[in-house]
Amino acid sequence: MKGTEQLPLSRPDWIRGRVSWDEGFSEVRDLLRRLNLNSVCVEAACPNRGECWEARHVTFMVLGDVCTRDCRFCNVTGGFPAHPDPSEPRNVALAVKELAIRYVVITSVTRDDLKDGGADHFLRTVREIKAGTPEVLVELLIPDLGADPGSLRKTAFSSAEVIGHNIEMPRALYPAIRPKASYERSLDVLNVLNSMKEEGAEILVKSSLMLGLGESEEDIFRTLKDIRDAGVDIVYMGQYLSPSRDHWPVRKYYRPAEFEFLKKKAGEMGFGAVCAGPMVRSSYHAHDSYLKCRQGKQS
Repeated sequence: MKGTEQLPLSRPDWIRGRVSWDEGFSEVRDLLRRLNLNSVCVEAACPNRGECWEARHVTFMVLGDVCTRDCRFCNVTGGFPAHPDPSEPRNVALAVKELAIRYVVITSVTRDDLKDGGADHFLRTVREIKAGTPEVLVELLIPDLGADPGSLRKTAFSSAEVIGHNIEMPRALYPAIRPKASYERSLDVLNVLNSMKEEGAEILVKSSLMLGLGESEEDIFRTLKDIRDAGVDIVYMGQYLSPSRDHWPVRKYYRPAEFEFLKKKAGEMGFGAVCAGPMVRSSYHAHDSYLKCRQGKQS
């Protein structure tokens, strides 16, 4: 069992995803199939898929659909992935153009089997998008890439507007839930990305936390301080929902008012944009957060 034995908590009324089968949803679904593309909306069982796909907002997941790690909260399949599809960057660009996307989020599974963690694949994907639709804003949500400065430099200078790397949870929970990841390594990633700004990278740095895994309020504030000190501009906080009984169980469902409190406190810590709520996920309303943060820096 991926989690620990515990009777599941009853899901409260305010946790409710939106189901949609309209034309926009079908168009995204069919396009992904035709171009042989993956979406984290599907692989991570995102509860916002109906709402986002209805608006033709899709988060593409590159480098396959098998992750080399086995985090106990995650719905993505773990194991030994196939070689990256060389046509994938071009196909993502075609999908972005066909869907007339203005702001696109691209993430990936973790690929510890690749020398650069997949950084070159991210770079080629951004270049293909910008070549076909230069007006599109791109957000990369990257794995830790081994915290390798060279690999992180590729993403920072890829022409993407936002580089995200999720801290996911407080340090104390990593050994039990993310045994193959490292809180310190993720902080290193955020610090390196922030340092690239001083070298001319015109990026915003973003990170996210899931809540309800067993953390304390003190844990949350300590983690927020750590990532703010690392230079994070945009922070997201959302409710963890266990994908199945075999995954890590939900320890607490946070009320909307609690998320509002955390959002206010995070704003006081100096983040340029904060998005927090029970249904918030890493790419939820990402364009709005980007614009808020960018406008704040220009004012």
